[in-house]
Amino acid sequence: MRRLFAIVVACILPVVAACTSTTPAPPASGAASGSSATQQLTLKAMDTMRFDPATLNARAGQPIQVMLENTGQIVHDFHITEGASQPVTAKAQPGQTASATFNVAIASTYTFVCSEPGHEQAGMRGTLNVQ
Repeated sequence: MRRLFAIVVACILPVVAACTSTTPAPPASGAASGSSATQQLTLKAMDTMRFDPATLNARAGQPIQVMLENTGQIVHDFHITEGASQPVTAKAQPGQTASATFNVAIASTYTFVCSEPGHEQAGMRGTLNVQ
């Protein structure tokens, strides 16, 4: 009986090992793996004239979708003019969410802002690190 058990285990163990995934989890920044997968990044806009987080991380050459969650009582937006082929804006009304999808081909550090009047000047800006 023990010999039979050992034979069964010896036969099943390689199959179980082959089916076990060793793929690492995607980075905590929300950047997705794979060459064409859309990277989903979430950003909160606050009435304190700050973004949370103030820094986003993404990969070059893959679509980037920014989900802007407006947690404040006034209109805020995500606006970026660097890196993308044209300016990108996602405007969210108070308590609402808006999104924008774009692509950045060149790895670098880019600045995004809230383009509502006076918000950028009050400090509402952040950084998009593209690797």
